[in-house]
Amino acid sequence: MTGQLVLVTGVTGFIAGHVANELLEKGYRVRGTTRGAKLKLLTDTVKISGLEFAQVDDVAKSDLTEALKGVHIVMHVASPLPGRTSVDNTLNSAVEGTLNVLRQAEKAGIEKIVVTSSVAAILDPSLKQGFDGRVLSDSDWGQVTREEVEAHPDDDYYVYYASKIFAEKAVWSFAAEHPKVDIATILPGFVFGPFPKHFPLPASPDALGTNRLPYKLITGGHPEPAPWVVDVRDIAKAHVLAIDLPRAPLEKKRFLINAAEYSWKDAVAHLQKARPNVKFAPLDSFEGKSPTLSRLDTTRAREVLKFKQFFSPEKTLEDATDALLEAEKTWKKA
Repeated sequence: MTGQLVLVTGVTGFIAGHVANELLEKGYRVRGTTRGAKLKLLTDTVKISGLEFAQVDDVAKSDLTEALKGVHIVMHVASPLPGRTSVDNTLNSAVEGTLNVLRQAEKAGIEKIVVTSSVAAILDPSLKQGFDGRVLSDSDWGQVTREEVEAHPDDDYYVYYASKIFAEKAVWSFAAEHPKVDIATILPGFVFGPFPKHFPLPASPDALGTNRLPYKLITGGHPEPAPWVVDVRDIAKAHVLAIDLPRAPLEKKRFLINAAEYSWKDAVAHLQKARPNVKFAPLDSFEGKSPTLSRLDTTRAREVLKFKQFFSPEKTLEDATDALLEAEKTWKKA
């Protein structure tokens, strides 16, 4: 039971909420950042010992002095979603948001930082490496230029993948210039699962993040490909495991976290049996929708992070389905 105080950025997010819960379970204290509009709701409704909140309205520009007071470790999880603003704003927010947290944490004397990246950072935004059967590892990097991104302003995936590449490269450039700061990055596959306990449920389907994909599935649709499935609880676990890692050479503390290569056809075949009351699109309608998937090599997560066992995709999707159906009830009442 450490009692150390950890700052978690964007604590109302899907991953960040689980990171906060995992930290609390491991004996850390947590200060979660949130925009002012949500601060009162959280302070009034979330009463958990060891959990407090700090107002940060713009992680790319805000002064974090108060939020960082007394903090021992920073978990930078917050990240902008594409499609809500211009390409320039999305990219700038991803990079400057990350650098603002790193710079102010370093100035405050904090040396242990864990940053949430993504499988997106190892892929070109065209995703060509994702569907050609190769093996991808945490030593791979996606390649894209700003000009290429600006040529795809309406492709949310392209913009998001580019933002994760640029943001993580900024992390490691900062690390090279500040060797006293001990940084690790966590690179999840497509993250699904239950919503974090203690925190408000998403207010609408538009607020689901990656869980919008299994929600589309359980409402009879065909989601876009999400070939690598990992449970949000495992992502939270990986963040916390990274705290205890000893210092290592640059880019050695970069970890792909993924449970399996998985198709929506596999998911429907399982869920039709596991959740027979849910009406999915017919299984045969998923024929031809299972491309040849590349494999993510998670050897370093297992050997260095000591990550022994992942949730199975089946369990992840069962729990995501149950959570989404419960959330749906609240939307219908609203």
